[in-house]
Amino acid sequence: MHVSHARSIIRQLLPGIALPGLIYFLASRHVSVLIALAAASSVPLLDALYRAITRRSQSPIGLIFVVMAGGSVGLAFWLRSPMFILAKGAVVTALIGLTFGVSAFLRRPLTRTLAVSLSTECPRRRASLRKTWAHPTAISVFCTLSAGWGLLMLLSAAQQAVLALTVSPALVMTLEPPAQLVATVAGIVASVAYVRRRQRRSPELRMLPIPVFAE
Repeated sequence: MHVSHARSIIRQLLPGIALPGLIYFLASRHVSVLIALAAASSVPLLDALYRAITRRSQSPIGLIFVVMAGGSVGLAFWLRSPMFILAKGAVVTALIGLTFGVSAFLRRPLTRTLAVSLSTECPRRRASLRKTWAHPTAISVFCTLSAGWGLLMLLSAAQQAVLALTVSPALVMTLEPPAQLVATVAGIVASVAYVRRRQRRSPELRMLPIPVFAE
């Protein structure tokens, strides 16, 4: 993958993976577990505020995360149970997995939308990529990727649910970020390997840089 693509992926994924745990452990030294978990859940809100301050367009998915985080925090304080916040990650991950799966079934693969978004911020370049990747073979590849990511997200959701139900909040916040990171990296590596194999047979896909496959 292009270095710029890798940087874009890291820039978008790393804050959501690393910041909640960091905020929790800093806050838990001074406030209750419930308040520390609520603070850790503020990452989507911080992202929305950053976009507003820098006059960037809001991400629809990010706004959904803000609403879900607000709902889980509200329920947690209302019922005095941190479980609503701890279980939020499993619920969100499961919903994402189902969305990937449904998009593959409908042949409107979410992976294609994400690939276009992560590849460039230039509207013309994005339009060109959408046209290039509208080929039936490319759609088939993206559908397979969406189905694979959907399954991976559902398995991750099950793992997150087990953690939320069986260990302490501190241990959840310790184990969940590296588990998410490992799952994400494994998914990216598997996706690149699959696309590489398909592109060797069909170079017209142009989903990865051609020099990667040079003998």
